Amino acid sequence: MLKIKAFPRIHITLIGMNREGYRINGGIGFSIASPTLNMRFEPDGEIYVLDKRSQGFSKNELFRLNNHLNKLMKDEHLAEGFRCVIEESQIYSHYGFGTSTMVYLSCIEALLIKNKREYTNNDVVKLSGRGGTSGIGISTYFKGGFVFDTGVTNNTDRDLAPSSCFKGDDYRKPLIFKNISLPGWEMGICIPPIQNKTENEEKAFFDKSCPIGKVAVENILYESVYGISSSLLENDFNTFCKSVDSIQGTKWKSLERDLYGDELKVVESLIRKAGAKCVGLSSLGPLLYFFGEDIDGVVDRVNTDLIGGKCYKTSFNNSGRILEYD
Repeated sequence: MLKIKAFPRIHITLIGMNREGYRINGGIGFSIASPTLNMRFEPDGEIYVLDKRSQGFSKNELFRLNNHLNKLMKDEHLAEGFRCVIEESQIYSHYGFGTSTMVYLSCIEALLIKNKREYTNNDVVKLSGRGGTSGIGISTYFKGGFVFDTGVTNNTDRDLAPSSCFKGDDYRKPLIFKNISLPGWEMGICIPPIQNKTENEEKAFFDKSCPIGKVAVENILYESVYGISSSLLENDFNTFCKSVDSIQGTKWKSLERDLYGDELKVVESLIRKAGAKCVGLSSLGPLLYFFGEDIDGVVDRVNTDLIGGKCYKTSFNNSGRILEYD
């Protein structure tokens, strides 16, 4: 039996969500050490995926995943399938963890391993069709660390849409501009008592919100380069925290935050009052991440006052998925 332990990613922000520049899409984000997504793959002649998470894939999402894997078996002439079990965990779908990317990459890598196929990381990514909008999750899956990707060249009528929309001929892998190891900072994540957005709601959000203005993109890019990336390279905790907070006020992140209105502000205020130095929304959320001088204390105080949600201490992760064999 094959087991794959994958590490979630925090997506700080998308960048080029317009068509006025050299490139479109792109973003920044990083891998975290816990909680993890644990998957078991048992030999089988066919493909079957069982999601045991309390907040996992919808029936339609599982149907599409199984179809994708069965089509891959046929196209690549693979004989061995598997029974995959996604174990219960706090890695919820559509919360900002990058779950779909982890699951697709894990399943495809397992399928290639089971069939004794030689492969590269790029082979797995291409066969998955993931990472069409942002290259954060497809990079952290294999390497961990911090990722700055600059999207794709602006030379097609490509939609500004979530990664789940790009399949087949529409798919182009984003350019990974920088992938670096992270300092040993502790951090916290908070799963707030806020209803997450469905896949259809995410698509509707992109349709409504894109494109944003050129100046807005430049503001995001400034924080991404001069703020987040530079502070991580120089181990500058204070500048990093300032930049995380500044990004929350940029155009794209503001639009994402507005999806949750005052509910998000209430939880964020609670985390700040507990002692957090900065708080950010991962992707479309509602997952919040935060940094501070006393993460244990912040987590304890938030968990005491937060009704219906949960906070955890974690840290940066500088390694890729773990493969284990029984």
